[in-house]
Amino acid sequence: MPSLVIRQEQPADIKPIDALAAAAFQRRDEANLIDRLRDDQAIWLSQVALLDGKIVGHALYSRATVTHGPTVHECLALGPLAVAPAYQRQGIGGQLIRSGLRAVQAAGHGLLFLVGHPSYYPRFGFRPAQPLGFTSDYVKDRRRHEHFMVAVLDKSPSVRGHLRFHPAFDM
Repeated sequence: MPSLVIRQEQPADIKPIDALAAAAFQRRDEANLIDRLRDDQAIWLSQVALLDGKIVGHALYSRATVTHGPTVHECLALGPLAVAPAYQRQGIGGQLIRSGLRAVQAAGHGLLFLVGHPSYYPRFGFRPAQPLGFTSDYVKDRRRHEHFMVAVLDKSPSVRGHLRFHPAFDM
């Protein structure tokens, strides 16, 4: 495979990211979510993966909060993560995730949340968040929810509580 380049989103990337998200998920929901997060200035980091100058992958990191009683902690959430259908299963998503994890950790964030496939994300250090003391609107009636995951990026995070993704995720 030619050399993959991962860089931050640029203004000219917005339309290709929109088309990529719609194609990767075979629907407009995730593309619309990206637009809402962009409109609300809730994006912390947006990265694209390029092959021969063409955008073939995208990862978005948005602001979120964990609330425990009166205390609110700022944190980040990964998603959506998209790779063009013709380029899936070639490691591009993994390279985007590793690049994003390095950026998140370098910025001093100790926790990164997502809702995703429980057999894919653990290879990058994500694990179910509920057993670690986190709840979210994605966990109903005290049932287990392996799709709700967190990567613990510091040695001893003391934060626990209820995760709220940006309101754009509620639509």
